[in-house]
Amino acid sequence: MIQEKVLKSFSGRNVLVTGGTGLIGIPLVRKLDKMGANVRAVSLDDHSPFKDNIEFVKGDICEKGICERVLKDIDIVFHLAGIKGGIGVAYTKASTLLLKNILMNIQIMETARNAQVERFLYTSSVCIYPPARVFEEENAFSGLPHPSDRFGGISKLVGELQIQAYKLQYDIRNFLTVRPGNTYGPYDNFNSTSALIIPSLIYRVLEGENPLTVWGDGTAIRDFVFADDVADFMILMIEKKELPPLNVGSGEPMTIKTVAETIVQHAERILDKKIDIKWDITKPVGEKYRVTSIQQAKSMLGWSPKVSLDDGIEKTMKWYSTNNSKTIKRYSVISED
Repeated sequence: MIQEKVLKSFSGRNVLVTGGTGLIGIPLVRKLDKMGANVRAVSLDDHSPFKDNIEFVKGDICEKGICERVLKDIDIVFHLAGIKGGIGVAYTKASTLLLKNILMNIQIMETARNAQVERFLYTSSVCIYPPARVFEEENAFSGLPHPSDRFGGISKLVGELQIQAYKLQYDIRNFLTVRPGNTYGPYDNFNSTSALIIPSLIYRVLEGENPLTVWGDGTAIRDFVFADDVADFMILMIEKKELPPLNVGSGEPMTIKTVAETIVQHAERILDKKIDIKWDITKPVGEKYRVTSIQQAKSMLGWSPKVSLDDGIEKTMKWYSTNNSKTIKRYSVISED
């Protein structure tokens, strides 16, 4: 639970959430609304999923004019907008990942700096780290990201460098950085051409793929964190005057085999039929072991994730089963290109 004093501190504040109709954005906006904040959400989706009291702006923050518009009278910014995708997207849409992420970060952060917002939280990613079994904050900038993450990772690193440059040149210390790990949940991108592993498998299995094909042999290890937990973490983090960049994940190693089997087990109950898994070892799988350390998050903020992988997948699949017709209409810059 979020501390009572944090809940009260957002009452009456003007808050902007970029990427506000996305995976983390929707639960974050709804939490802020319950806290009494005046929330403005900006994204490229056509329709708002929120109540009428949430101001929704459809706009591209790669454009300076849109950034100036959405930042008017804003006190606090949660910058979640960004382009992501699985291993295939990292290769086929490398330029889009790199250039558009860098451009939107430059525009929104520079406009926010000039507007002198009180607090700004930048959403980076654990994909900024060089290859390692465990991602720890102090190892950032010690090498290039893994080739499967290179363009997305470098685009996020440039955003972090922008904040470091602000501190050096302007002594600005109210820009904070969070590095989420593999995040999943309702409102994810379920587009099968660009989705990450959990939403991709959920989409394909619930749309009837049987056997369900999974890249690799299932032995790769990752950790996964539920979007609602990430939203709680962001709210706690932005309350601090100054913090170093922090990871947010589950910190619990999980094989892709376990993830796929968990999804299939829930799908079998939903669809009431047996589903097989087919492993495609001809496809790239990325690093064999990659887990996010959350020790600093625990020690500095007293935060730990509340939703288990099994519960999170069950919640996500139930949501998708009810809302799948809406997910196809979500905007995707990857598909547009």
